[in-house]
Amino acid sequence: MSLFSKFAGIAAAVLVTTTAVQAQLLPQQLQTQEREVQGNKIRACVDDYSAGGKLDRAIAQAIGDALFLEVEYKEALRGFPLDGDGYLAELQIQLNNDCDLFMGVVVQPNMPFPDWASITRPYAEVPFVLVTDKPDYNSLADIPYGLTIGTSLASLGERVFATSVAQRPQDQRWKRLPYADFELMTLRMREDKLAAMLLWQPSLLQLAETDPSVADLRIISLDPVPQAVVPVGALVSTRNTFLRTQVDNAIAELTADGTIDQIMADLGVMGSAPR
Repeated sequence: MSLFSKFAGIAAAVLVTTTAVQAQLLPQQLQTQEREVQGNKIRACVDDYSAGGKLDRAIAQAIGDALFLEVEYKEALRGFPLDGDGYLAELQIQLNNDCDLFMGVVVQPNMPFPDWASITRPYAEVPFVLVTDKPDYNSLADIPYGLTIGTSLASLGERVFATSVAQRPQDQRWKRLPYADFELMTLRMREDKLAAMLLWQPSLLQLAETDPSVADLRIISLDPVPQAVVPVGALVSTRNTFLRTQVDNAIAELTADGTIDQIMADLGVMGSAPR
């Protein structure tokens, strides 16, 4: 997320494109009006099926430990939203009724948010990577122009790649073929229909869990195309500004003492905690 349909940025991607729904009000009967007395507990919504789920869960646990709170995990909304308004409505209900933290949201500068949600500082920056099974390629620059690169459908990595390639002379471009199914994309690469594939690095880790042969693939340089990096954070209800401040402080401490970088290394996730 999982395809990018379960990618860390699902919620944020919808939020960016559907700010008009901020003015819409959910039926009050769908929202819990009482503020639950949490005591020493914090509720974290995590999509364990997503590519970033293991990282999100581990960071939520580290935040809870830093705040001396027990973490209660809830299943986060799943699946790519075909209807942005409907997804936002369900997200608002979950954040209002079930979650103190909704983990795994893309943090982008000046991102518009509904008035019921705010976002924490990012706890990780995780890159998209270029992967190939071809021994002669050590970077995108080694791949002959005109060959096809498989890309993660509707992802930040795909947008950065497409924008960069479009700025190159016509005879110095690679073709692009988006995929929603990473197993199929890997198969097509092995069939030599693709020269390489571009996907979020945690998605590659997730793919390796079901296909051990993925371990033989190599990550190569994206040069001369910029590498897309995804900043990941969490959503917090605007009804709880104190919690947002406490979580931001915890993330800052976990970044400064190297805890988040160690978690990422232990999980095999590339990138780092932003500083």
